[in-house]
Amino acid sequence: MGRQFGMMSPGVMGPSIMRLMLALMDTDGDGTVSLTEFQNAHERIFKALDANKDGRLTLEEVQTFFQGRGGMGRPETRLQGDSSSPESRPAQPDGKPGQ
Repeated sequence: MGRQFGMMSPGVMGPSIMRLMLALMDTDGDGTVSLTEFQNAHERIFKALDANKDGRLTLEEVQTFFQGRGGMGRPETRLQGDSSSPESRPAQPDGKPGQ
């Protein structure tokens, strides 16, 4: 059996994904990623996951983010119908709360 490193097993992340990740981290566009750029990228990821902005991540925050609910800690990014309150759902064309 091959060695696996959690979600970062060799078969999970192809070369094109790695190139994309490095391009996103290379904020000065010099074709390389400095330690500062690497740390800044990970700080942005951490802050996106930290829904309640307490400086700590819980398993629930990480799961919620990756399930696509409440991403980036903003209620307006929740999936439609995620709330049980009709008032929080988008209004219908007649102006009534969504069902």
